[in-house]
Amino acid sequence: VSEQSGQIAANGKADTLTITGPDGNIRVFADGITPPPKLVLVGTGHDVAPAVDLGKKNDFKVSVVGFRGAQADSERFPKADHVTSTSPAVIRDAVDIDEDTYVVVMTHNFIDDRLAVDELVKSATSYIGLMGPRNRFEEMLTEFEAEGREFSQAELESVYTPVGLDLGGGTPYQIAHSIISEVLAIHNDRQPRQLKKRDGPIHRRAEDNQSSS
Repeated sequence: VSEQSGQIAANGKADTLTITGPDGNIRVFADGITPPPKLVLVGTGHDVAPAVDLGKKNDFKVSVVGFRGAQADSERFPKADHVTSTSPAVIRDAVDIDEDTYVVVMTHNFIDDRLAVDELVKSATSYIGLMGPRNRFEEMLTEFEAEGREFSQAELESVYTPVGLDLGGGTPYQIAHSIISEVLAIHNDRQPRQLKKRDGPIHRRAEDNQSSS
């Protein structure tokens, strides 16, 4: 029972358990609760606050990380769960990044972005969104190569650039929608496409979320 209840808690699923006691067996309903996924936004520009807002509305635990004396405090980002300031070379020491963490680098500073990406690909995250055009990342890779820094295929696959889905918008909130939509798709293991082109149910059926071990 303890093993099954642990799996239910870890997966955030619901199921019934049979517990054996001195007076016989009883069946109880258990509903697992998982911690919220984490979204780390690296940068303090005008486009960060909308991403914080939409990240919170989509049930992420949101952290903001600023560099080089930028205004990285709760007064500027009151909706964030955590705000901190550090340097890109030690970003992994400043914020906890595990396999359920999604990171978006949006400092708009080439050097800071480059240093941050070099650190973030060494973390457990499988999603590093990088603002800017594709050739900007290619320029980074060229500089890394000149320094003898080679990226593994897994490291390259963790970098999503240009970040976001092609929704056609250009305002800060429209860009934030694009970014958070992509993060949600990755988190939910979905390939983004129009629902009218999807076969079958829109959402996973309840029984899919209640499988027992």
